[in-house]
Amino acid sequence: MYRLFAPLLAGWMLAFAPTVSSAGIVKEIQHRGVHLSAMALPENTDGIVLLDPANGIENLRRAFDRIYQSSPFSVKHLDTLKRNGKVTVVYDASFRAKEMSAVTIAAYFPDFFQKGKGGLKQFLVVVGRFGVKWPTDKLAAVIVHELVGHGLQHFRGYRDKDRRIDLECEALIYELKSHQDLGIKRDTEDMVRLRREIRNNWCADFGRFLRDKGINADQAWGFGTPDVPKLLRHFDDYRKHLRRSGVSGKAVTKTKKVLALSFDAFAAEAERTGSAKSLLAVGHRYLKGVGVKRNAKKAAKWVRKSAAIGHGPAQHLLGALLAAGHGVKKDPVEAAKWFILAAANGIKASRKRMAKLSKQLSASQLKEAKRRAASGP
Repeated sequence: MYRLFAPLLAGWMLAFAPTVSSAGIVKEIQHRGVHLSAMALPENTDGIVLLDPANGIENLRRAFDRIYQSSPFSVKHLDTLKRNGKVTVVYDASFRAKEMSAVTIAAYFPDFFQKGKGGLKQFLVVVGRFGVKWPTDKLAAVIVHELVGHGLQHFRGYRDKDRRIDLECEALIYELKSHQDLGIKRDTEDMVRLRREIRNNWCADFGRFLRDKGINADQAWGFGTPDVPKLLRHFDDYRKHLRRSGVSGKAVTKTKKVLALSFDAFAAEAERTGSAKSLLAVGHRYLKGVGVKRNAKKAAKWVRKSAAIGHGPAQHLLGALLAAGHGVKKDPVEAAKWFILAAANGIKASRKRMAKLSKQLSASQLKEAKRRAASGP
């Protein structure tokens, strides 16, 4: 996760996930094998001028072009992800605009969308309202941090085995390589601060490991211009050391317990307030296993609560769950009912799903679906 404050980067947020769904997407394109999408702008802009979806996607497109033009090292890893799953970057202006003194720029979310055909992994990055307006090179570096750094960790199965601080350290090393390839100036205040933050904070334990092994840490870091492939080989040795010593396992177990407590508090607050968005977010997290063990039945239960309030995105998702029989008994008529309600709430994707589903329903079934929808949620 990439956040800005003083110092430059902050820690990971617990039990944290977006409520991204296909129902809220207003523009999307395929570019260089990557799926670029933009969500509808929020009604509440907090007085901030937001970039419209079309221009947001254009900025993402330019950032990917820069990566492909200038960073073969990053491209090689991006292509690995594309061969093994669906790579998606979403511009969402409502995504965690600000929390206390920290501003979220972008974040990686493993398997947040439904898995594609053949069980392929989903590599998803969400870019917020501030990051999408960054200069092209700077945005490109953030994308490398999230997709290459955290995406490879997801692909290789490291995210559930390594400590958050070590995952972030490794992602930052990949980002440093993109800085080199993109020709980002090293002597600016931000870049000097970033390198200091990496060495003294996120990668401090890695540095101690190097010194304990008799390796000159300054030399390993290239005195500010590291040989990244070589540095990553040292990091692999460090990762193995943490696994053998049990440090990673103990930290991950503790983190999971904290995540579970945070999730329980979030779910209780959603129940108390009856917020449709929060109820849907709980359903999403059960569906994808974010901060809690995956449970499709519980996911459907929470999605239904939100849908019953009249929340269009939740109605669309409930229709999809019913149509697929995921977490609920398959019921195309009931699915059609929810697609009709969601479409009436302005969800374009529901109109498309309903058009397809209508061809599979008999006249009597279609009539029953419309009757149920007319009765309301």
